[in-house]
Amino acid sequence: MPKIQVNLPAQPYSITIERGVLERIGELISNTVPHKTAMLAVDANIAANHSRVVEQSLRRAGYRVVVHELIADETHKTLDAARVIYQRLLEANFERSSPFVAVGGGVVGDVAGFAAATFKRGMPLIQVPTTLLAMVDASIGGKTGVNMPLPGGELVKNVIGAFWQPVAVFIDPEVLQTLDARDFRCGLAECVKHALIADVDLLTFIADHAARLCRLDMDVLSELIERSARIKVAIVEADEREHGQRALLNLGHTFAHAIEPIPELDLKHGEAVAIGLAAAMHCSVQMGRMEPSEENLVVSLLELLDLPTRLSRSTDVACLLKMMAHDKKVSGGKLRLVLPVGLGNAEIFEDVPESIVLGAWEHVGA
Repeated sequence: MPKIQVNLPAQPYSITIERGVLERIGELISNTVPHKTAMLAVDANIAANHSRVVEQSLRRAGYRVVVHELIADETHKTLDAARVIYQRLLEANFERSSPFVAVGGGVVGDVAGFAAATFKRGMPLIQVPTTLLAMVDASIGGKTGVNMPLPGGELVKNVIGAFWQPVAVFIDPEVLQTLDARDFRCGLAECVKHALIADVDLLTFIADHAARLCRLDMDVLSELIERSARIKVAIVEADEREHGQRALLNLGHTFAHAIEPIPELDLKHGEAVAIGLAAAMHCSVQMGRMEPSEENLVVSLLELLDLPTRLSRSTDVACLLKMMAHDKKVSGGKLRLVLPVGLGNAEIFEDVPESIVLGAWEHVGA
């Protein structure tokens, strides 16, 4: 049973990676956050299977459980969704010491985490990710948040949020057997991102085991989850509040967040990240910080994993630049981009020339 310690001064916690752990999660949570009542926020799509297992385990451990279902898509990741959770918590007279358990993917973890962070100034949060993307990325590190629309209607992702570390993360790789194949590939995009940032050997591992990963071989998949999660943990430990190094985890995301909300593109987060990685690598090549052969290697790997590396239709570049200008990484009016520097390393670049950004957008089909 791999267990990864997240050593943060104010809120250290552990990430448990164990097949079948959902069956005994109530006992494990009661050892961490003993209480009479537990809030259980779940993805409505998995309410009949994985969340039911967690609910029954909590009840066996003696909790009174209040279940709240969330619609897990970006358009419902809003302050209104958090407000409904607040109402449920108030109606059930929850205390700030009651455990708040989030079961689902990144959207559920973000909304539920934000509600837990802000209700009565903070409830103990337990993350139970059920997608690969959430297992290796979204459930770790304490970022929570919701989206807000611009006056024109475009969504700005995660512009309202809080850092709120969980008290525990429980990962059961077996739940991925019920995950939609497209959502599974989205998680692989985040694993490639982690490898591109910090571990060239992990890139090789993913390429060598691509077929077994796509067959959901549990041994290979468990190793991928652990290795990718450890990269995220090491960066979070070094920079919990994103004052420096943690921003490296945004590799590809400034591009991705500009295209993900566009309905006509029909992109999930990991798919937008894959295109964003391709754009970021092309920026780096144009700036002489990455070899074209390295760019081609990673693009080929993304395509081997059946991830997109180009937009499905041309898009207004001026609109994309406008969306990038609202990114949280803008500082002093200057766009900061995280770009790879070769394989297994990345840096933050201040005020990348617009001509290079435009070239990257054109390269991926804008």
